Amino acid sequence: MKVLKSVLVSAVATLMSVSVATSAEDVVVVYDASGSMWGQIDGVSKIEIAREVLADLVTGWSADTNLGLVAYGHRSEGDCRDIETLIEPGPVDRTSFIDTVNSIRPRGKTPISAAVRHAAEALSYRDVPATVVLISDGVETCNANPCALAAELAEQGVKFTAHVVGFDLEDEAHESLACIAENTGGVFVAAQDAAELRDALAHVQTVM
Repeated sequence: MKVLKSVLVSAVATLMSVSVATSAEDVVVVYDASGSMWGQIDGVSKIEIAREVLADLVTGWSADTNLGLVAYGHRSEGDCRDIETLIEPGPVDRTSFIDTVNSIRPRGKTPISAAVRHAAEALSYRDVPATVVLISDGVETCNANPCALAAELAEQGVKFTAHVVGFDLEDEAHESLACIAENTGGVFVAAQDAAELRDALAHVQTVM
């Protein structure tokens, strides 16, 4: 479990460094709070792992870069509109960010496409460079096409990029999440276990 957490922290930090190292655009984390996040990896729920990953990441986040948070599936069990900006992009208040993440309780559906669009709009992606980091453990469950949505945002945006971190994914989820990154010039990292995540991160580092 400690190994998995360590590699997940490295993976998310690596993805975000791709965004912030080349420009000063704002970054929004899109956080999966669908019911499936109660599933377990090595005896620990994925939501607990995600909380620890984000806490470690934000603790070391540069004060010079703005960071926002969008969550989905955290308020209603069956509402595809359950998407909320919990933190507007701005200078990081680490304590507030961590407290907000820790307060999220998974319960709903997985409106990935609408959530990524919501984050893009929050970032004014048509006018300025914008970066989204999606953290998810599953496929779209709200009758939308994440691949097409990502291509649309990339075409309409000044410089829209989406990076994706996947937890415990089935093959279908790999494909549907990877295309979000591919269609926007982002990076996709997936993990079934610590060893696979380590290999995936090594691959990502070779292509950056």
